[in-house]
Amino acid sequence: SDVCSSDLNDDRRVHVETIQVRSARHHWKIDAHLHGQLHQMVIVQRGRGIALAEGTVSHFTPPAVALVPAGTAHAFEFEPGTAGFVISVSDALLRELATRDPQLALLFAAPATMEMPRDAATTTALLQATRALAQEHQRAGAGRALALDGLAALLLVQILRVTHSLAPLQGAPLSRQRQLMARFRTLVETEFRSALPIPGYAKRLRATEAQLRNACLATTGQPPVQVVHARLLLEAKRQLFYTAKPVAEIAWSLGFADAAYFTRFFTRRAGDR
Repeated sequence: SDVCSSDLNDDRRVHVETIQVRSARHHWKIDAHLHGQLHQMVIVQRGRGIALAEGTVSHFTPPAVALVPAGTAHAFEFEPGTAGFVISVSDALLRELATRDPQLALLFAAPATMEMPRDAATTTALLQATRALAQEHQRAGAGRALALDGLAALLLVQILRVTHSLAPLQGAPLSRQRQLMARFRTLVETEFRSALPIPGYAKRLRATEAQLRNACLATTGQPPVQVVHARLLLEAKRQLFYTAKPVAEIAWSLGFADAAYFTRFFTRRAGDR
């Protein structure tokens, strides 16, 4: 079902709400939907999640930003307690701003998810711009519409600067690794409950274990097993928060033969967050 467009009009120039407001009442999931004239930026400050856009699956670890062009079918699944903002700008506003800097329009040429270096200056500036826009959206003072347009422009510029800071990572070797990583994440979505070992993932992807490990480390800083474990932890939290299933049943559904081992797995990894 469409949980977004029912209360988000496409004729608004700028709209801001928290991820919690948008998704918590739906068990931290936003079902597949699209907006005809709105481009969206999902800024994640805390909490892992999954973005699905036009059939592509992207896992993200904060701080991260997901860009969703207008007219793109998309869905999100967040870890309970995720903090951040869903920011929408109208296509009309984006086109106005792109007359000043055409690169802004290129941000929404296709869906994209970017994990940002936590301590980088570009990340700090983007998060500051996000907070300023969210604060202005809550006000009702004089010049609010103008301020929202300006702050939305600032946020888009900061996102553009983040993409430029990551641009050196787009060389041919890493591009191939990103493609392998994208295929791995898609496979994880279908197999994370099956207890498939990492060699099994590599075989299914027609890659060596070393190639898969190098791709994961280069693009996420994590080995393949941690990517799988992060997906398991996200689903475990959802089931523990929102179902009355016994722990043993949840453990079995996630591929754990031993409920005690599942409990240790969950406690250790949830405690690391």
